[in-house]
Amino acid sequence: MPFRYAADVVEFVVGIVVGASAAALLMILIAPSRRVRAEPPLERDVETRLLLGQDPEQPTIPPAPRVEPPRQYTPNELAALQRLGQEQQRRRKS
Repeated sequence: MPFRYAADVVEFVVGIVVGASAAALLMILIAPSRRVRAEPPLERDVETRLLLGQDPEQPTIPPAPRVEPPRQYTPNELAALQRLGQEQQRRRKS
């Protein structure tokens, strides 16, 4: 008889521990999500920087524009450009 009583007590204690653990797990999962939903959304550029692993506090410096020297056209290309210009002038007059 004393063994049966001890088994009942152990079963009750295990039930309490399992129930408390389940309640704690639910609180861990649900409580932060309510706080997160209550926060205002991030600005799109800040969110993008965070997702790219950049510091959103650092200013973005655009790359320096590439300066290319003027291209030297071949005589064939110059003739083709001249023909295109003449065709456009004829279309505008018509």
